[in-house]
Amino acid sequence: MPRSEKTRIGEIRYNPATQRFEALVTFEAETGTRRVAASLAAPLTAEFETLAKGLVDKARATLITPGTLKSRQKPLLARPPIPAPQPQASGFDWIGMLHGQTAA
Repeated sequence: MPRSEKTRIGEIRYNPATQRFEALVTFEAETGTRRVAASLAAPLTAEFETLAKGLVDKARATLITPGTLKSRQKPLLARPPIPAPQPQASGFDWIGMLHGQTAA
């Protein structure tokens, strides 16, 4: 992946069943967004920076490994803005009724 990407790490959790730290790592680049689940064996006393770097490295390795589970979202194409709906004339004046200006 290019170095101009933006990397985010989701909530880091410890899984006692596997004795590993786990997180969802998101890579955002011009080609789209990719999400990869990563896990890392580390002691409970590990520093956050160590965990973050290890999880990102594991996720980056998963991106280039064929046959692994990952999510990809292509960037949105430029589309013209959708116009705001125009208010329609109504046979009933709710605002006037609420303010006592019209009879029910």
